[in-house]
Amino acid sequence: MKAGEIAEVTGIDKKEVSKHIKQLVTEGIVHSPKFCFYEAK
Repeated sequence: MKAGEIAEVTGIDKKEVSKHIKQLVTEGIVHSPKFCFYEAK
């Protein structure tokens, strides 16, 4: 999913979602198979 899609579904601001996604990527919980798309490992 894209950050914007996650924001739309959850009702959370897109910037806040992006911030948390970056943290999850750093922790190795989420990865990005291609630019701007994210999925759980």
